[in-house]
Amino acid sequence: MAARSDPYARRVVIAVGTAAFAILLVLSVWASLHMLLLIFGGILLAVLLRGVGDVLSRHTRIPEKFAVWIVVAAVVAVLGFGGVYLSSEITEQFDELGRGLTDAWDQFRDYLGQYGWGQQVLSVLGDPQVSEEQVGWLGKLFAAVLGGVSGLVISVFVGIYMAADPALYRRGFLRLVPIRYREHAGDILDEMHEALRSWLLGTLVLMVIVGTMTAVGLWALGIPLAFALGIIAFFLEFIPYVGPIFAAVPAVLIASTVGSREVGVVLLLYWAIQSIEGYLLSPLVFQRSLQIPPMITISAQVVLGTLLGVVGIIFATPLTACFMVLVQRLYVEDALGDKLDRPLKATT
Repeated sequence: MAARSDPYARRVVIAVGTAAFAILLVLSVWASLHMLLLIFGGILLAVLLRGVGDVLSRHTRIPEKFAVWIVVAAVVAVLGFGGVYLSSEITEQFDELGRGLTDAWDQFRDYLGQYGWGQQVLSVLGDPQVSEEQVGWLGKLFAAVLGGVSGLVISVFVGIYMAADPALYRRGFLRLVPIRYREHAGDILDEMHEALRSWLLGTLVLMVIVGTMTAVGLWALGIPLAFALGIIAFFLEFIPYVGPIFAAVPAVLIASTVGSREVGVVLLLYWAIQSIEGYLLSPLVFQRSLQIPPMITISAQVVLGTLLGVVGIIFATPLTACFMVLVQRLYVEDALGDKLDRPLKATT
C-alpha cells in the first residue's frame, strides 16, 4: 500500500512545487516589472541605434560596428550642443506656456460663470482657483519626462552595449532554448527585431515630420509659443492615437487666449496634420513593417496604462508589435498549422 502511494505522493509534491514555482515566478516578474520595462527600453534604443547605423553603413560602406558608434557620438553631440544653445529658449517658452494656460483657464472660468449651467459645472468642480504654478503642469511634466529620461542610465547603457554587439546577446539568449527549438526561436527573434526596427525608424521619421509641421504651421498662423508646442507634438507622436490628442490640448488653450477664430484654425491645423500623417505618411513609411490594427493598439494602451501608468502607455505599441509576432508564429502557425500568407476563403 505504501509502495503504491509513493508515486501519487511524488506527483502531488511535483504538482505543488511546480505551482509554487509558477506563482513565485509571476510575483517576481510583477515586482521587477518596471525594471524589465527599463531593459526593454534599452532594447528599443539598441534596435534604433543599430537600425540607423545599418542605414549609415549601407550608404557609406563603413563597418556596422563603427557606424553604430558614429551614430552614438552624433546623438551625444546633438543633445549636448542643443542643450547648451536651446535650453534657455525652451525654458522661456515653457514658462510662457504656463502663463498662457493660466490666462486660458481664467477666460474659460469667466465664460462658464455667465451661464447657469456653467455655474453648476464650476460648483461641481469646486470653482478651483488655479495658480500659474498649477496650470503650468505641462511644462513641469515635460521637464519631469526629460529628467526621467536622463536618469534612465540603465536603459542607455543596455542599449549602447546591445547595439555594439547584438549577436553576443542573441547567442546567449538562444543558449537557454532547447537545441531542437533554437533555429525556430532564432527566426522569431529576427522577425521581432525587424518589426521593432521598422516601427521605430518609421515612428522617428513621423515624429520629426509632425513636430516640424506643427511648429511651422502654428508659427505661420501667428500662434504664440509655436516652438514649444512643436516639441510637445514631436514627443507625443511616439504614442499613437492618444498622443496627438494630448498634444492638441495646450495648443487649443493657447489659441483661445488670442481669439475664437484662432481656436478653430488651430483645430483645423492639427486635424490636417494628423490626416496627412494617417492617410499619406504612415502608409508610405510603414508599408513594409508590421501593421498593428488600431483597436489592438488602443486596447494595449488602456490595459498597460492601467497597470503601469504612463510608462505602460509609452511602451504599449512596441510591446504589442512583439506580442503579435509571437501570436502569429507560435499560435497561428505552430499550434493551428495555418500560414499567414494563405488567403482565407469567404464562407456563406
